[in-house]
Amino acid sequence: MSGINNIASLFSPTQSNSGNSGIYNLDFNTLSSIKSGSYKKLLNNYYQENSTEATEEGKTTNSNDIKTSTQKVNTTKIKDASASVIKDAKELANQKMWEKKTVVDKDGKESTDYDRDAIYKAVSKFANDYNDLVKSTGDSESATTLRTAANMVNQTKINAKVLSMAGINVKSDNTIEIDKDVLDKADVGVLKSVFGADGSIASQIQSSASRINNDSVNALAKLASQGMYSKDGGYTHITGSNYNSII
Repeated sequence: MSGINNIASLFSPTQSNSGNSGIYNLDFNTLSSIKSGSYKKLLNNYYQENSTEATEEGKTTNSNDIKTSTQKVNTTKIKDASASVIKDAKELANQKMWEKKTVVDKDGKESTDYDRDAIYKAVSKFANDYNDLVKSTGDSESATTLRTAANMVNQTKINAKVLSMAGINVKSDNTIEIDKDVLDKADVGVLKSVFGADGSIASQIQSSASRINNDSVNALAKLASQGMYSKDGGYTHITGSNYNSII
């Protein structure tokens, strides 16, 4: 009898102010649900739903982080390529490039002539960096960059005939290639008008590269600012290596 009384005392009203309280203040309905297993099913369902929501939120955040990181990499390539083109064009515009110098041929004979080798190297670097810029802008998500790059490419195509006289051929993929034989034999006046003079084709390309470079710098600054509250109250959260990669 005492055992029965002890068990009954676990469900007695003295455990709580509520008349329906049981073990640790659980009412009989809840205890019945636990015993039948329905309570466990309810809890499992609750945590499963919350786990799914957290997983989906994690996937979205991770997807945004990857997209941001990819944009940062592509924009950095564009910025670097445009900066190189600007630098190359400035070197070609240096008047010392187009002055005659005392040169020594392979037989050791001295003569006064233009440094064709220096001109070729400078033009080659300009062409290679131009091609890198054309290729990299194809991955841009900036309408301004894409528009400026398209104008630059179209301007190059328009001047294809003049460029060919300087040993520069415009290819079907919008890149350019050098015909060294033609460039080495070209009139230096023609070369200078294409690459070294005010208003030259190279200077026009430089202007386009400058606009692309400015747009890339602004785009990178915008990407770096993510992780802050937006004007509509939204919050973009970037963590770990993805965050470190954009600062």
